[in-house]
Amino acid sequence: MILIGESINGTIPGVGEAILNRDEPFLRKLAKIQYECGAHFLDINAGVASGNEVEDLPWLVEIVQKEVSIPLMIDSANPEALKAALSVYCHSEPPILNSISGEKEKWDQLFPLVTEKKCKTVVLLMDDQGIPKTIEERLGIAKKLYQNLVQANIPPDYIFFDILVLSVAVEPDAALVALETIKTIRSNFPQSHITCGVSNVSMGLPARKLINRTFLTMAIAAGLDTLLIDVRDQALMSSTYASKALANQDPYCLEYLKAYREKKILL
Repeated sequence: MILIGESINGTIPGVGEAILNRDEPFLRKLAKIQYECGAHFLDINAGVASGNEVEDLPWLVEIVQKEVSIPLMIDSANPEALKAALSVYCHSEPPILNSISGEKEKWDQLFPLVTEKKCKTVVLLMDDQGIPKTIEERLGIAKKLYQNLVQANIPPDYIFFDILVLSVAVEPDAALVALETIKTIRSNFPQSHITCGVSNVSMGLPARKLINRTFLTMAIAAGLDTLLIDVRDQALMSSTYASKALANQDPYCLEYLKAYREKKILL
């Protein structure tokens, strides 16, 4: 299971303000807290409406690297910002680049960067027609993009399929489709990883954290192995530890027991 801390994101008001104000202590503390909560990667997104991402993203990467020793997910739709951020990235493990998709313009811009830098990469299962409604269509996109990446010498385990979760408040079968998509992708690409925006499933509903925790447990059982979540949320993390134990992803429950002893489990 790969845990990616999602909280250094410029779309979050307090974080966006810290990026614009170059509030290094605030951002370094946010990185440290996520690391201490068990994150294996930190997502770094400098997308602020009034900012300059080409300057902001590499600055953010540099200060986070000063604080924590874990690798990063570099998150932007701007190829120039990604290039700038990759130029200052110094961890021995490749970053995860978030994200590429079957959309032609996006693919043409980012595919050369992924292959040149040999990045790990998030692959969104969508194309120029949008997010497919059926599992078969999503699988078709996955097969095409997987083949292109592997033929360019990107290892299968560098590929992170994002199955694109929709809200059950809008699409009543969204969670079921997502879970079946996870199972299908897992069976077709056993060496690759699967991720998703867990919290998307509850958009528009009250008590969203309950929905998110329940869906997360079901998704892990279906084969989800990469979580982009708020690792500071103790209840969500508790569900993660329990789900891994139940899904035989935590042999002899060692991680669960360790988390319990360290008082990380919320009952």
